[in-house]
Amino acid sequence: MKAFLFCIAVIFLLGCGPGTDEIAGNGIDWITDYQAGIDRARESNKAVMLFFTADWCPPCVELKKHVFSDATVIAASVPLVNLYIDVDENRDTMREYGVRGIPAIFFLKPSGDILSRLDGPRSIKNFVKHMQAAAEAAADS
Repeated sequence: MKAFLFCIAVIFLLGCGPGTDEIAGNGIDWITDYQAGIDRARESNKAVMLFFTADWCPPCVELKKHVFSDATVIAASVPLVNLYIDVDENRDTMREYGVRGIPAIFFLKPSGDILSRLDGPRSIKNFVKHMQAAAEAAADS
């Protein structure tokens, strides 16, 4: 059943036109307001992918360009609430999570508690693995 839903999500997202994500230049549905994202996660019982970034950060730009634009990553983002935090505008949120360098990616439970932090390579495969694990953890809670 999960494979079927994943395939449907990929087909749907590949059919979407450009401009669905002005922030990162891809098809992920980002929320830029931290509290609104946390509220949505609680209301919908969805896990959160919390992405700390900045326009001036070369590794962040590469991540947006090469990973967040991948169809499998976009599909894996659908069952999550995706929070895009610009560190230049959200220093308090950055400090709250102890972020010392960017990009930094956390996965949160629907309650807002930290589930995991993306460690290891920032590859498509590793992202999808973490995203699916977060979505499954939220579904099991």
